[in-house]
Amino acid sequence: MGTWGPGPFDNDAAADFLDQLQAGPARAVASALRAIARTPVGSYIDVDAGGAAWAACELVALAFGHGDVAAVDEVALDSAGRLVPKEEQRRLALDALARIANRATSELAALWHEGSEGPEFDASLAHLRARLEAASAGPRELLKAKTGDVIGFASAPDSPAMVVAQVVGPGELAVFEGTCASESAALEAVKNRPARRVPAPVSQLLRRARPLGNVPVRKDLKGRKLYAGESGAITGYFLATAKAGGMRMVSYDEARDVDEFRSHGEDAIRAVALGAHPAPRVRSPEAREAELFAENAARWAARRDVTTPGPFGDVESLEQLVQWMADYGVENAVQRFHDESVGMQGYGRPNEEPERQSFAFAGIVALWRGTWSLDLWPAPLSARLPPVPEGPLLERASAAARILAAQVLTRDAELRMLWEGGADRGASLRAIVASLQGALA
Repeated sequence: MGTWGPGPFDNDAAADFLDQLQAGPARAVASALRAIARTPVGSYIDVDAGGAAWAACELVALAFGHGDVAAVDEVALDSAGRLVPKEEQRRLALDALARIANRATSELAALWHEGSEGPEFDASLAHLRARLEAASAGPRELLKAKTGDVIGFASAPDSPAMVVAQVVGPGELAVFEGTCASESAALEAVKNRPARRVPAPVSQLLRRARPLGNVPVRKDLKGRKLYAGESGAITGYFLATAKAGGMRMVSYDEARDVDEFRSHGEDAIRAVALGAHPAPRVRSPEAREAELFAENAARWAARRDVTTPGPFGDVESLEQLVQWMADYGVENAVQRFHDESVGMQGYGRPNEEPERQSFAFAGIVALWRGTWSLDLWPAPLSARLPPVPEGPLLERASAAARILAAQVLTRDAELRMLWEGGADRGASLRAIVASLQGALA
C-alpha cells in the first residue's frame, strides 16, 4: 500500500472509496459492505476489500451520529450527511468488522499485525464496533453547517474572550478580526469587522465550536473565491474553490498573489483573528527547487557515487527494464512508453527510477536505429539487448523516445537535479542528452 495510517480513511483502498462517494454514498457503502458479505465465511479477504469496508463502516457510524468526527475529513463528513442511516447498513457493518479483524482470513489485519501496531488496529476496530453497537437505539441528529452560521472559539485557554467565524460556503469560513467578550458583541462583529475567508473543515469545527446563531452573510463575503495550490514537483499550480471546485491549472504568475489552498483548523483560525497568521502564498518554482536540493543533497550524492549520467548509467535498473521487456514483449514496452510520452499514463515527478527507465528506453531505441554506438550498452548485458521491432512499431518507438529524451532535462526531472548537484556532471548529462537527441532525430 502506498498510504498506510491508523485511521479508517488512512489507506489507498479507503482513498478510492472516498472517490466513489462523489457518485453517491449509499451505493459506495453498499458495494464495500456487500463485497465482504458475499465472500464465504473462512475465505480470504484481500487488503483492498478490507480497507474499503473499514472506511464504509466508519461512514455508517457517522451517518448514525456515532462517528469519530475528529478523525475524518470534510469529504467523509459531507458524504455521511447525504447517507440515510439504515439498520441493514449497521448490521452489515458489524458483520464486516468481525471479518476484517480476523488475522487468519483478513490481509488487512495480518498486515497490521506484522509489526508492533497490531494492538492499535484492534483497538480502533473495537472502538468502531462499540459505536456501531451504540447506534442500535437509532440515529442521532447530525449537526449540519448552514451558510450564515456564526461560531466562536476561546481566544486562549481559560479566556472568556472568543474569536468569531462565520460559514460563508461549503468548506469555507470568514474569520473576523479581533476578539469578542460576549455573544452579542460577536454577532455585531459579523456585521462590520474586517474578515478573511479561509478554507476550513467546517463540519469538524462546528462540533467543537460554540454556536452563536445565524446571520446573513455580508455582500463583501459572498461570491466565488479561488485559492491557489501547488501541484506536481516544481512548476505546477492550480486555482480552485474551497471545496476544490472549478479547478484549473495555471502558471505561477497567476497563482502567486492568491491565498493558498490550505485548510485552517481551530488554531489557525484563532491566529488569523489575532493577526498572527498572514495569508499564506504558494512557493515560487525557485523556492520549491531549492527545497528539493536541500532535502535530497545526501541521497543524490550517494546516487552519483554508484551511477553515471547516461541512459544506461544504472545497470540494476536497466536489467529490470530488460527483463520486463523480455517477459511482456517489445510491443508492450513500445506501447507503454508511447502512452507515457503522450501523457496517457505517467507518474509523479521528480522520481528517479521511472525517469531512468524512460531514459533507458530512449537509449535502447537509438541503438535499435543503429544511430548510436553499441559500445554504450553495458558489457554485463551484452547478450540481452531487446530485439529490434520492425516497421511502424520502430517508428512509434522513435517518436516516443524523442519526447522522453527531452524530458530528462525538464524543470521537474530528478535526474537533472541529481546531476546538476554534482559539480560539472550536469554538463555531462546535457551533453549525453544532446547526443541521444541527435541519434533520434
